[in-house]
Amino acid sequence: MKKLLLLILTVAFLLRAVGLNSYPPGFTPDEASFGYDAYSILETGRDQWGKSFPLTLQSFGDYKSPLYSYVAIPFVAVFGLEKYSVRLANAVVGTLAVYLTYLLAYELFNNRLIFKTKVDPEIGAIIASFLLAISPWHVMMSRGAFEANLTTLLMPAALYFFVKGVERPKYFIYCAFAIGLNVFSYHSAKFVTPILFLTLFVLFRKELTKKFGIHHKISLFILLVFAGLFLLSMRSGSATRVFDVSIFKTALVEASSQRSAAINQGANSYLSRVIYNKYIVGVRHFFANYTTYFSPQFYFSQGPAETTYGMIPGRGVLYWFELPLLLAGFVYFLKNYANKFSWLVVIWYLVGPIPAALSLGPGYAANRAEVVLPSIQIICAVGVVFLSHLNFRFRKQFVYASGSAVVAIFFFYFLFDYFVSSPQKMSEGMLYGNYEAAKYLSFGYSQDQIVMSRKLSEPHIYVAFVNRWDPANYQKVTKAWNYKQIGLGWVDQMPEYSLGNYTFKNINYQEYADKRVILVGKPDEFPQSLSLSKVFSYPGGKQSVVVVDTSSQIYAWKN
Repeated sequence: MKKLLLLILTVAFLLRAVGLNSYPPGFTPDEASFGYDAYSILETGRDQWGKSFPLTLQSFGDYKSPLYSYVAIPFVAVFGLEKYSVRLANAVVGTLAVYLTYLLAYELFNNRLIFKTKVDPEIGAIIASFLLAISPWHVMMSRGAFEANLTTLLMPAALYFFVKGVERPKYFIYCAFAIGLNVFSYHSAKFVTPILFLTLFVLFRKELTKKFGIHHKISLFILLVFAGLFLLSMRSGSATRVFDVSIFKTALVEASSQRSAAINQGANSYLSRVIYNKYIVGVRHFFANYTTYFSPQFYFSQGPAETTYGMIPGRGVLYWFELPLLLAGFVYFLKNYANKFSWLVVIWYLVGPIPAALSLGPGYAANRAEVVLPSIQIICAVGVVFLSHLNFRFRKQFVYASGSAVVAIFFFYFLFDYFVSSPQKMSEGMLYGNYEAAKYLSFGYSQDQIVMSRKLSEPHIYVAFVNRWDPANYQKVTKAWNYKQIGLGWVDQMPEYSLGNYTFKNINYQEYADKRVILVGKPDEFPQSLSLSKVFSYPGGKQSVVVVDTSSQIYAWKN
């Protein structure tokens, strides 16, 4: 089994690490920001805004969770500030998540924690880790610098140490560290982690309080330290991000609109206020969103609603063959509802999508709901073991052979879809062309005045990233970007701001028609008759970003 586990881990790493420069296509500003913050902290001990070892990353004004940048530091130190090094950190995290899934599943299948009948824990653990290793959801989220993926390592780690700690309390110390780190991994984890472990404390309160020894006290102290750090992070901007994406942010306006419409149609004024208030509207939106994360559309057919996180549009996050396994797993849990360890997995599965459901948007946000992994794979593994104990009319060898063939077909179709078909589908969502344009300008244009369009989405971070901008200098420059003082929420909402010889603003070509300057923007910002110096196109052929050297236009006009 050890050789099989090693093979699974090797496959998991290759699926996540091969071709990171090209797949997913493009490079989002969030990825560049995590990378540059890692570089800045490595070089100066401060983030791009000059904050020493921050608990939140101000970034563009969205106050990101900081853990990904800290995790990326050794990779940037070894390989330099490159797209590959920043993404490789997540590929390694994703591979380690597969291993932690194996360890957690082994503990759950061992000692009859889930199954009353004796089963080989290796089998359940191998199945769960294998399913996560080839999971479309997890593979795609492990290939970009996407901080949401960190929790798929830290959550099973915390649960593994918790399960071990029930019998051997020294493991609670490691559990406390994993819980604390997970809170700083991603915004969804800030919500799910406390709820899940408070629920586990209630379920296992007898075991936890039976003998409150030194290991329990150390664990509690660690948790209190992390709780204090978490509260500090909320004061330094993290709470702003939570409110900005909350469904309750727009609920008041929507409730007022619905109430006015009802009153205008003759409804009772008092009753309308009761029915149409921000809490009722918010709760309604929550349940509508929450159910989308258990829908067949999300799991198997349509998948996520956006491609910003390297997900393939029109493709479910799970394989169709996992549906009967998932159902079988839940059938077993329903038959054994009194088992505490069964509840551990089920609660994780049910609580996981709550932060995503509380967020603005159309639902189907694979990044916000990823905290649910790998509970799905563990439930599927339970389903496989449960089904294997049933009596089939077919020989088990036939069932195993046909099942393996089905898995192989779905898996290879996913590989083809991701590495061959998907670049045309996801490149626009991944902002392909922005990074490439900044890279192009970093060669031979250091003395030119360059104007980059704000339509390129936080273009300054691409410039800082590809040029490995001196962090000490960058931190001085950002002090002049006073977007908050003028009531703005994001850096690129400023009408104009600069970094060295780069200026970032909306492009009006006529303003520069008689000047010598390099303009970089979207195709619709320039007259079609212009001679373009460089064009960056999506894999499908549609133009993404264009570069215009106005000096060549002046020369052509004069001649």
